[in-house]
Order: sequence, then structure tokens, then C-alpha cells
Amino acid sequence: EERHAPVTLISLNQPDRDHVLSYLLRLQLAEAMNRAEADSEVRAIVLTGTGQKAFCAGGDLKEMPTPR
Repeated sequence: EERHAPVTLISLNQPDRDHVLSYLLRLQLAEAMNRAEADSEVRAIVLTGTGQKAFCAGGDLKEMPTPR
């Protein structure tokens, strides 16, 4: 997370896993967004992904329960 007033840049940084949204990553993303929201100088949040292949592949299927 980088702050360049009035913009906060939040980068997903798991390019080897296409930035899947694991439980931990969702918590970290929420914390970063809350910090930016609490900063009165921030007017915009830019969410980006590192790497070249994908911005975000979605939810982490490895964390989903197996159907019975």
C-alpha cells in the first residue's frame, strides 16, 4: 500500500497465484481500505495487481469446502 496524497495505491502481490482472494488477503485488503478511508487526505483508492497475467482470479478455490 502506497500513499500519494490524495491517492492511495493498494497492490495485490501474489502474481504466482493470480492474486486469488484468500481469507487472509481479504482481511489485509479490508484493513488497507479502512486505513485509507480513515485518512481525511485520501480522495481516491486505486487497486491494482502486480505481474502481467491477471488482475485477480477471484476467490481461492482451495479454501472452499468440498461438496459432499
